[in-house]
Amino acid sequence: MVNRKGGRTSTTRLAVLAALMFAFGLGLGLLLTSQSCSRKGRLPGDEEQAPAKPRPAPAKPPARPTPGRPEPAPARPAPASGLPRLALVIDDLGYAPPELVTRLCAQTVAFSVAVLPYQEHTRESAQIAHDRGKEVMLHLPMEPQGYPAPGKDPGPDAVMFDLKEAEIRARVRKALADVPYRKGVNNHMGSRITPDRARMGWVLQEIRASRCFFVDSRTEKESVAFDVAQDLGVPTVQRKVFLDDDKSYAEMSKQWQRALGIAKKEGQVLMIGHIYPETVAALEKLIPAAKGQVEFVRAGELVK
Repeated sequence: MVNRKGGRTSTTRLAVLAALMFAFGLGLGLLLTSQSCSRKGRLPGDEEQAPAKPRPAPAKPPARPTPGRPEPAPARPAPASGLPRLALVIDDLGYAPPELVTRLCAQTVAFSVAVLPYQEHTRESAQIAHDRGKEVMLHLPMEPQGYPAPGKDPGPDAVMFDLKEAEIRARVRKALADVPYRKGVNNHMGSRITPDRARMGWVLQEIRASRCFFVDSRTEKESVAFDVAQDLGVPTVQRKVFLDDDKSYAEMSKQWQRALGIAKKEGQVLMIGHIYPETVAALEKLIPAAKGQVEFVRAGELVK
């Protein structure tokens, strides 16, 4: 009897032990499955479905300029130097020998040159200036007060007061086409034209169509050219100082100092000189001495 009881007891213990092991294994399996799914965080096959990328907004087409109007000039930041700005324009290139133009353009500062059309050295002068980083302008011939008289001839195909509107416009277009690289225009003589609002309107409408700026040389105190340019939306600026009405170095130095004074007071100034040998020699002294007092800029940087 003892042996039979012992046999039943061993069998019972083995059954209980097997049940416990089965339960332990089942629990361990469920625990591992739960941890594996929590690590993946998504169902099988989800990794093949890439998240949808947001579509970029369609690019806006660039604004088209209005035909016949100049494109707006980009906003210019204040000079990094903090110095007042001086724009120097040298007139009457075209008849001067290329050697003198090359000497002028050897100056390393920024400035502009105004080139007469139809002259012996018109295109070569524009090329020399352009190659040396100077801004090229058309020096547009216009009738002066007192024409005809000695020293009053504005040159071939000039804008004359008695011409009809169509002929004035044609002459402006022809002159624009004759000077390569031109970015702007200023008047050569013109004291009879610039006070006339109608004729300046015809001239400036052609300048606007060519996308050039305009500098009123102020050869006549009654000039309305600057005002008409503003009315028509042509970027424009006025001359404040003539450098070389008197070609002596003493007088040019005086006018140079006057221009520096205006620049320091008003923040900027535009000064006009001419391609005289005396002027080029004076600039070789005046420009280096003014470095650090003003920032030399092109005329196109002062237009509004």
